[in-house]
Amino acid sequence: SRLKENQKFIYDIPGENRDTVKNSAFVERVKKQGYEVLYMTEPIDEYSVQQIKEYDGKNLVSGTKEGGELPEDEEDKKKIEEENSNYAGLCKVMKDTLDSKVEKVCVSQRLDSSP
Repeated sequence: SRLKENQKFIYDIPGENRDTVKNSAFVERVKKQGYEVLYMTEPIDEYSVQQIKEYDGKNLVSGTKEGGELPEDEEDKKKIEEENSNYAGLCKVMKDTLDSKVEKVCVSQRLDSSP
């Protein structure tokens, strides 16, 4: 297995082709930490993942779904809390301004270098 010993999940991301998913902003943080990501480029892949929830004792987690568990250590958790606190006012103003055009405005924990 190519998974790191401390990798708790198998991350997957669906897309049209390998280049699209390889460069996706959704998996920046996971790839930055050196974790493996399963590229799902065939139509049957998404269906298969819905049926196969785990493999070899590790749960499959979509890299595109909100709320998916991303790897983080204590330093990451502190940084996330700090960023959420620092940008809470901005998020509220953006949500109030955009009102019904958006469902939610929040600080993303998935992006690393994308704007």
